[in-house]
Amino acid sequence: MLSRIVRNLLKTSTLSPQAPTFEQLENRQMMAVSPVFAGTKLKGSNLSSGGVSTNSTLITIPFTGNLQLADKSKIRLIGYAINPVSGGQKKVTIGVVKAEVLAADHRYLQITTDRLMRKGGQIILSSGALKDDNGDTLKDLIVKTVKGQNKERFTLACRGFKPTDFAKFSSDIFASSSAPTAASSAPAEATVTAALGAFLQRKVDKTFITATQRTAALARYNNATTKSIIPDANLRAALVSLTGTLAEGAIASYLDGKNLSGKAYTIIDFQDPPDPTALVAQSIVASNGRIRTLVKPAFRGEAFQVLSAYLAHEALHQDTVGKLQEETIANVCETLTYAQQALTDSTFLSNGTTLVVGENEKLYALLESGRAIFPYVGLLNGPIRSSAGGIFVGGKTPATGGAYTSYIDFIERSYRARGATDGETATNALMSSYYTAITGKKVVTTLKFSDSLIADIDSFQQIVSTKQAISLAGSLRLTLA
Repeated sequence: MLSRIVRNLLKTSTLSPQAPTFEQLENRQMMAVSPVFAGTKLKGSNLSSGGVSTNSTLITIPFTGNLQLADKSKIRLIGYAINPVSGGQKKVTIGVVKAEVLAADHRYLQITTDRLMRKGGQIILSSGALKDDNGDTLKDLIVKTVKGQNKERFTLACRGFKPTDFAKFSSDIFASSSAPTAASSAPAEATVTAALGAFLQRKVDKTFITATQRTAALARYNNATTKSIIPDANLRAALVSLTGTLAEGAIASYLDGKNLSGKAYTIIDFQDPPDPTALVAQSIVASNGRIRTLVKPAFRGEAFQVLSAYLAHEALHQDTVGKLQEETIANVCETLTYAQQALTDSTFLSNGTTLVVGENEKLYALLESGRAIFPYVGLLNGPIRSSAGGIFVGGKTPATGGAYTSYIDFIERSYRARGATDGETATNALMSSYYTAITGKKVVTTLKFSDSLIADIDSFQQIVSTKQAISLAGSLRLTLA
């Protein structure tokens, strides 16, 4: 009976006695999934050597799986800098110094750039740049950096700057420049007075000084005692125009006796200095300690703004001992003062006169320098993009010493050629006030005119910000090389 029931069940079943109960799985090869960008872990580290920036960023790009670098040339990096001349943005291709898959973990691509990376800069990995473990080419990929330099710092990381108006510089530096014009004729006092009033008003408008300070400066300019010490209107305007600059203390040093002699200067005038090596001016300390400053008559007609920078310099020479480092630091204060005057109104930078052209070159050198806090502007040689050709892009190479490498190199070579020797010398109260204005730091130890003080100022100066550096580059008609 039971056997008959089983036979009937087999007859009515839809299953074939020979068919397997479960269908076999399709025989297929297990394929690796192609890696994709793991965006949350993209990193960038600015590289340095000995604590000093090398103007390079190491970018690490993470993927979800292993990859191989197939073609480095298909990796592009783009950032946007500021064109100093136009003020608009300039598209910049950032060079790839090195690209490799991280040996310890093939999920990471590392790129070393030829300058500091821009925040929000594009990294373009074109098809053919990368492959996966199967040898398959990864598709185009564009990612943006989350961190990096803002547009001003990125612009400065892209320098050197190159000139577009050679009339602002001398033929000593650029073959395309012509000789500067002489300015030996004194302007009329009424002309100087009107120009000074307008310039000081510009300082008020830009909130560099107050209206009260402007009134006081004009009163000092017209004061009878001031006129007895500085009979020339252009030199008087130069001195009082220092109001609101780092060198404002020079006004009291010259006129109120706030100097090592304790008395006002005997005279500040256009006369030939007794030192034949003096190129522009000289401060002379008499046997009784009284000081006078003489400026060569050939510069009577120079803009008072450029003369003010030289007065800021000369005010630091209050004794009979002077060495190379003292002259160098006095030049630093001179150039930074010149920069501040130009930030008020830069029109005089186009005068084409001997002193203006010379100061334009110093300012250009300053804008190309800065080591300790690169890409900010400083004094010592920094890792600018045009460093191989020197700070004056496209400029002449001096017969000795090679291309100029920094502001300090440019200044010191000139003084060494005239016989200046190294050595530390004592500073004075005026230099302390300059130092605080430049660095924002109070003087806690005795300052010396020294290489250490130069390095200190290079490590931080607050006179020329990143935005102001680019503005000054524009005023000099400099653009990115």
